Amino acid sequence: MQGLKRCQQIGLLVAVMVASALVTGPVAAQGAAGKSVTASEAPSPPNPMVIKGAEHVATVTPYVTGRALRDSPKAKAWQPGDPVREIPRRVYPRSRTKGTLPPPIAPRRDPLLDGQESTPEVEADRVFTTPGLNFEGIAFTGAFPPDTIGEVGPNHYVQMVNGGAGALVTMYDKSGILLLGPVAISSIASGNCANGRGDPIVLYDRLADRWLLSEFSGAANALCVYVSTSPDPTTTYSIYEFPIAQFPDYPKYAVWPDAYYVSTNESSPAVYALERDKMLNGLAANLQRFTAPSLAGFGFQALIPSDLDGASAPPAGAPNYFMRHRDDEVHNPGANNPGLDFLEIWEFHVDFATPANSTFTGPINISMSEFDSDLCGLSSFFCFPQPGTGVTLDPLREVVMWRLQYRNFGTHESLVGNFVTDVSGTNQGGIRWFELRKTGAGSWTLFQEGTHAPDANHRWMGSIAMDKDGNIALAYSVSSTSVFPSIRYTGRLATDAPGTMTQGETTLIAGAASQTVAGITRWGDYSSMNVDPADDCTFWYTNEYVPASGLWQTRVGSFKFPSCKGPKDDVVIDFGDPNGLWKWMNDSTWDKLHSLSSEHLATGDVDGSGKD
Repeated sequence: MQGLKRCQQIGLLVAVMVASALVTGPVAAQGAAGKSVTASEAPSPPNPMVIKGAEHVATVTPYVTGRALRDSPKAKAWQPGDPVREIPRRVYPRSRTKGTLPPPIAPRRDPLLDGQESTPEVEADRVFTTPGLNFEGIAFTGAFPPDTIGEVGPNHYVQMVNGGAGALVTMYDKSGILLLGPVAISSIASGNCANGRGDPIVLYDRLADRWLLSEFSGAANALCVYVSTSPDPTTTYSIYEFPIAQFPDYPKYAVWPDAYYVSTNESSPAVYALERDKMLNGLAANLQRFTAPSLAGFGFQALIPSDLDGASAPPAGAPNYFMRHRDDEVHNPGANNPGLDFLEIWEFHVDFATPANSTFTGPINISMSEFDSDLCGLSSFFCFPQPGTGVTLDPLREVVMWRLQYRNFGTHESLVGNFVTDVSGTNQGGIRWFELRKTGAGSWTLFQEGTHAPDANHRWMGSIAMDKDGNIALAYSVSSTSVFPSIRYTGRLATDAPGTMTQGETTLIAGAASQTVAGITRWGDYSSMNVDPADDCTFWYTNEYVPASGLWQTRVGSFKFPSCKGPKDDVVIDFGDPNGLWKWMNDSTWDKLHSLSSEHLATGDVDGSGKD
């Protein structure tokens, strides 16, 4: 982990496994404009591969800390003159088949922009564009990039970033009041995990009412996974040090009923299953690993697992769905389809009792409208401009962004995700977002897709999620030669025309300077959109921006669609008058009242004073 300026050192990175990137399976796609795409329009593929038997298995006994995280010392704040650390993404040079480069493609406009631009923004019912909360998160720690991430639970919001010596965590109550931090999660660990190195992840496991925190070790090839011993994230944790054959770069986690699933950037994209039920009980737990064939074109690449949201679990026995996007002009030059690109789904079925029975199956390809992954090349870590400087920012074109959100609506299952694309052929970043659906025993199909790029600014580093009603929120970074790196969001109702974001664009926080420190171009590497499990309606988002100091700062915001009603909304209290409906209550009023005794409510004595 050296502070290297990779942008001067890394040339065009290329890769081998063209066969793995061929289109597979007769999957129909439904575009934003309602066009049905059949497999006959795509190259004729083989069937998906079924890889049977985990290639790496390990059993790990946890260290159960005796000290609560809330008792850890606060991390020392970064001061001018302290070291600045740039965390490089690991890259793996690969060769294309026959050493060829992609054929030149004339600059062209993203095919989905017209559908978005012709959609009027909603003028009524604008509560979504007014954040409920909007507050500062963790400040600059001396590390680039911060890898800003957060998660919301019933009573807490937890945020994590990279620090100068590993991952830092802060915890807030749900009114934004700081409860602890920032503290280093490694402060309660032992062994190699006592030397944490970053790439943090935080998840709330709604099925178990527990928390998962993670980073990788700076002392060994290991994933350090912390599982709370109670629903309180400030308390003690069972800590697992899972050994990995290679350095587990860019780990991304997901909650699923049968395992915690993980993906990493290694010499071949790797996926892992961690034995969740054992980890929730602080017992020795197993790990299993598979790898997917590498795509040509990217030296940095990783799949992303599907992360469960909502009250309904997936159907019994459902695999976890891993995904990546494939621009076949980049990854299949000479065998590409000029009118389509693809999402790849890989299915991970784990059998912890008999690892030889575990399977990893794919790719199952979903056709979608053309997108362009060439953003200042395929391997640069610089691209998007800022005002008043030649320092440009990393587009992170290689991955589907955090999170790939899964929901089970009963009538159908849904996956939503996003990634960055060049919307004009001139290295202009925009957000390609999508929703897949699956009904019963059917296949995943593309229900809708869109490209969000409403003006000449660059948008990237997105995160997307869907509430219980099917409404979607999308937030991201924005920058240009006239706009300092800032945070904005948009959204759509489930009833809106497919493939469109109708809620306009809200600035959560405007930047006030450009990132120019030591010429560092790293940005992200991810942001986080999460849905509050208390109402399954409120979105919580965190990302970085650049304030006047020129050093990144994180921000946290929450917002919701007023049409989405949670269990605390529209509550009526009757104080004995059959015609007297006391009042419609919002969440904050309910939170003040939920602990009142039944005697107080029965008499109307709301505050217990005897006078109400």
